[in-house]
Amino acid sequence: MKLADAVTTNHDYALAAANIAEQLRNGLTDAPADLVTVFVTMPLQPHFADIMEILQRELKPRHLLACTAESVLGRDLEVERTAAISAMALSLPGATLDSFHFADEEWPELLGEPTTLHARLEAGSDLRLFIMLGDPFTTPVVQLLDACSREFPSAPVMGGMASGARQPGLNRLAVNDRMVSSGVVGVSIAGPLQVDCVVSQGCRPIGPSYAITQGHDNLIERLDDIPPLQVIARMLEELAPDDRQLVEQRGLQIGRVIDERKDYFGRGDFLVRNIVGMQRQTGALAIGDVVHSGQTVQFHVQDQQTADEDLKLLLQGELLLASPPSGLLMFSCNGRGTQLFGSPHHDVKTVRSVLGPLPVAGFFCAGEFGPVGGRNFIHGQTVSLALFR
Repeated sequence: MKLADAVTTNHDYALAAANIAEQLRNGLTDAPADLVTVFVTMPLQPHFADIMEILQRELKPRHLLACTAESVLGRDLEVERTAAISAMALSLPGATLDSFHFADEEWPELLGEPTTLHARLEAGSDLRLFIMLGDPFTTPVVQLLDACSREFPSAPVMGGMASGARQPGLNRLAVNDRMVSSGVVGVSIAGPLQVDCVVSQGCRPIGPSYAITQGHDNLIERLDDIPPLQVIARMLEELAPDDRQLVEQRGLQIGRVIDERKDYFGRGDFLVRNIVGMQRQTGALAIGDVVHSGQTVQFHVQDQQTADEDLKLLLQGELLLASPPSGLLMFSCNGRGTQLFGSPHHDVKTVRSVLGPLPVAGFFCAGEFGPVGGRNFIHGQTVSLALFR
């Protein structure tokens, strides 16, 4: 196995694409490119197809997967909101790869009939991973990830939503020589390799945990039989001053317990979701998830220190495994980077400081994919890593 990364900030699309191709060739030496993933920022979006054509011609990959992005990351750089390309070439001896595109009109059949999804993805018994890139305006991503969890429970879905476009039709996706502006493109990877997934939500729980005693759809109406807004007010009074100030600055998130069978819930046991609205008359909360009575939840906060500690802790766990990773793909929330940490390159530098100078490539997503508790989810404020061994 060999992975090679590349990144360029050249504003000339032809020179940028040629430079990416040269970096990847040099990194692979004589190894074939079984898969090339490419992430292109929006200033270069008008030339997206031209960039793909150059990379196809120069690298001749078996499979190519690409999307546009608000910002990209590669090696030890995070390049935010300016012209840039990040890419990874993967040589995976003995692996079987199958690429696909799900178009808008296919969703009812794909998500309604399990046999259709199986047939389209052509997944074998040694399936290791799906990498998917989607358009957020046209993809029923929650239903898709649920279906993949149900039909392919041993294969995580990594990737994310194309970012940067402010309206439908402006994102660009590519799979091999096909260019589209909607739906999902992806590749399945099977065979003699190991892929480990790290999902750092970067949040920590505060206050006590609560049971949802009344709720439906995405609305929590009672926590321990009390309106949620009253629960929050009471909790804030009991918080330490530093935590209270953090809530005032960055707001609250809410985590839903993944495995209710546990006796104790800590960081990593929750699927963290945004609070998207509230009803002041009833005291109810609307969140970015579907809820029902009986679930356990706890409020969460995110700050620089917690996000930094969480990522480092998870990466250090990877050092305990027998073999080091050959490289990784990185899918970060577009709310991280300088918006969260105040200085550039934090996450890529953290990865390389813990794991060493391995190949890294990825982009800042409008929602990143990754497994929590053995199921696939779309996240926010998260960084998801696929480590290849």
